[in-house]
Amino acid sequence: MPFGLFKTTAFCALMIFTTAPAFADVTPEEVWQSWQDLGGVYGQTYSAGSQTRAGDSLIVKDMKIAVDQDGTKLSGTLPEVTFRDMGDGRVEVGMPATYALQMETLNGVGKPVTNSITVTQAGVSLIASGTAQDVTHDFSADTVGLRAADVVVDSEPRDMAFDLTMSKLAMMYRMAAGDMVATTSTFAAQRFDYKAAGKPDAGAGSFDVSGSMVNLAGASAGAMPKGAIGGDMIAQLAQGMNTDASFTYDSGNLTVAGTDENSGKMNFASTSQGGTVNVSVDKARLAYGLTGRGVQMTASGSSIPFPELTAGYDTAGLTLLIPVAKSDEPRDFVIETRLEGLTVSDMIWSMVDPGATLPRDPATLIMSLKGTAKVLADLMVDDGPGPDMMESPFQVETLDIDALQLTVAGAELKGDGALTFDNAQAPILGGVAPMPVGKVNLSLTGATGLLEKLVALGLVDPQMTAMFGMFAGMLAKPGPTPDSLIAEVEIKEGGQILSNGNPLPF
Repeated sequence: MPFGLFKTTAFCALMIFTTAPAFADVTPEEVWQSWQDLGGVYGQTYSAGSQTRAGDSLIVKDMKIAVDQDGTKLSGTLPEVTFRDMGDGRVEVGMPATYALQMETLNGVGKPVTNSITVTQAGVSLIASGTAQDVTHDFSADTVGLRAADVVVDSEPRDMAFDLTMSKLAMMYRMAAGDMVATTSTFAAQRFDYKAAGKPDAGAGSFDVSGSMVNLAGASAGAMPKGAIGGDMIAQLAQGMNTDASFTYDSGNLTVAGTDENSGKMNFASTSQGGTVNVSVDKARLAYGLTGRGVQMTASGSSIPFPELTAGYDTAGLTLLIPVAKSDEPRDFVIETRLEGLTVSDMIWSMVDPGATLPRDPATLIMSLKGTAKVLADLMVDDGPGPDMMESPFQVETLDIDALQLTVAGAELKGDGALTFDNAQAPILGGVAPMPVGKVNLSLTGATGLLEKLVALGLVDPQMTAMFGMFAGMLAKPGPTPDSLIAEVEIKEGGQILSNGNPLPF
């Protein structure tokens, strides 16, 4: 599926549902003015064909929206928007049930893409309250939908469309103006459905994608410089922009069907029991967290050599904390990845083990690292000298191995430890870091049994078993259970390496 379509719809959904500026004040005129003033913070322009006062309402006709950010342009006209004084210091905003927008962008290979966007909404309530300097908007809707169609790629029409629908939507957005515009928001939706279908080019290939997410929720807090350059995130971060955002959902599903130009078919389906996303950004650090739970996947079609393949996992996650601003003082970092309870279908196992010689228990991979490092160059710069990509921009000071685990086919490796690095010493580890000082604890179970099974299957040379036994005798000692090994590896100043107190012969 063309990158441009996803970029189009993702940008629109973000603008309409999450990043449209919050507006309010004590009178309808002041609310409308705040749309125009605060829209500029996000690179958005609002203007009126005409505006008239009728009783307690300000009526804005032919309201034009224009957005130009990062090479993507969005424009449209709302026939009429009303701002009604509710008589209690609040303002009710009325918008059309349907309105159209037009988008221009570039796809993944730099070709121009245009398409129409149709926004529909039902059962909408939008109430602004607060003061001119501290505004809260409360929004709710039975449904809000977005449809992207009329796609043209490099002057060639494309038969494709993309639909998004949110049901039972509720949002709160608060904006407090000042030198820094502080924002907080909450978001919840009972259901989110999406669908994309069509042909990516003039050939015979086609795609049909659909899915949903249930019980979505999110929250964010941050600040934006009042005079920031709309759309230029690097410049905004340099001026003090920061944001913390989180998102969760309870369950989801995805179905993909496609054909290629030779009429080959592919089908994919997945379900999940929920997940989370967390993002935190400021000029000093970038933090990101992603988890998924209870995922099951199925693939079939003429493009794979099996009738059907299945796989699943209990939990998958990625956590990153990366310092990005140059500093003479060490900064914290975190790198964690985990994949727990991974299973694959017997059809995949039979490719290497048709007789079920190997245990087919769920596999697990966990790596959890944290430490401190100096940042030698600013990683997020708008212009001027940035980091040399041929050299590491980080100088690691400490490294803690909180968890290391690989469990597969009846064998399990575990480890933890703590290391420090004296960067006054010459780097020797691939020219990146000096020899560390510290301890690493390792344990290995089931390795001999696994090797024997692999030899029986003809996947490993029998000499490997003998070599493994020889190295195990030098590096480790027997553990508390059969077919288990343990090793406490200590690296001393000067580079001497001990295993279980014994110097290693290299």
